[in-house]
Amino acid sequence: MISSEHREADLQRAPDELARLLKRAEQGDRSVLPELRKALDADANLWQHYGDLAAQAEASLILLAAGKNLLLAESLQHKLRALKDELGGESPSPLERLLVERTTATWLQVSYFDGLWAQAKGASEAQAKMLQRQQDAAHRRHLTAVKTLATVRKLLTPTPSPIEIATRLEGRRLAGRRGGLAIAGGVPVSN
Repeated sequence: MISSEHREADLQRAPDELARLLKRAEQGDRSVLPELRKALDADANLWQHYGDLAAQAEASLILLAAGKNLLLAESLQHKLRALKDELGGESPSPLERLLVERTTATWLQVSYFDGLWAQAKGASEAQAKMLQRQQDAAHRRHLTAVKTLATVRKLLTPTPSPIEIATRLEGRRLAGRRGGLAIAGGVPVSN
């Protein structure tokens, strides 16, 4: 039987060993691949964290926009989290989650370039044109992301049945009729 002290020592040693393994892997040491694969298979949080390039790109953009300003960096992280929650809704599909990530990333990009453009006093004409091109490209990417998210949402919305469509059309027809009597819920029948 293993003592609780022995288990605690193993648990304390494990993070250090894992840290060494990850460091060697990051440095390109191919000899750790079998052990690395076992660690990744054993803990999905590892590969989900290290393999999330969208999160890494987002963190890079925040660092670029905020620089050393911790207040701005933390505020941007909170803003992005709030946007993701708002755009994602209550139970987004996996595809919607990916598109929400893209939409918030492009929002951050276009906002960053808007800020640079606003602060570009004294820039040369070539610098101003380059900045304008970057801003326009970021804006196009953002609009594409928003449009794609809206399109997917529309496609994922259940299609009403023919009876629901007929009921809606009849309701509109009856509501638009001036004068005369309309029987609520009646559907005209022609022979």
